[in-house]
Amino acid sequence: MAYTYHIKRSAALDDYDVYYEGGTSWSDDFSQRKKYTAQATAEAVLVNTDGTNGGFNGAVVVREE
Repeated sequence: MAYTYHIKRSAALDDYDVYYEGGTSWSDDFSQRKKYTAQATAEAVLVNTDGTNGGFNGAVVVREE
């Protein structure tokens, strides 16, 4: 069974989730999320070796059923 994955985190100012759309964009609209076919690809987006992707702090990869 093939799964898809997406990235989400809590909104900075309010108590709701936002979903990664790609680039520097996040949305509270679930249908706008960027989907990944491999978990490793989604997890690679979260890597912050140089400290420049602070927008991903607290973000997690979620497997969709």
